[in-house]
Amino acid sequence: MDFDDEPSLLYTEGPYHGQTIDDPAIVGRYRKAYDRLRAAALPPEVSLALIEKAAEEYRNGRRRP
Repeated sequence: MDFDDEPSLLYTEGPYHGQTIDDPAIVGRYRKAYDRLRAAALPPEVSLALIEKAAEEYRNGRRRP
């Protein structure tokens, strides 16, 4: 989370807990990792088409290895 007049924060969670982190170095590392994931991700409509195709293949018994 970015704020105009406060340092950035990071919120992360797992199955049993959530955690707010305000250490600028850690926030920066998470931001870089998120940016790399976002850059590698398919657009939403392409992702949906891929999921729909995989679901159809699964329904028809054509499972990918």
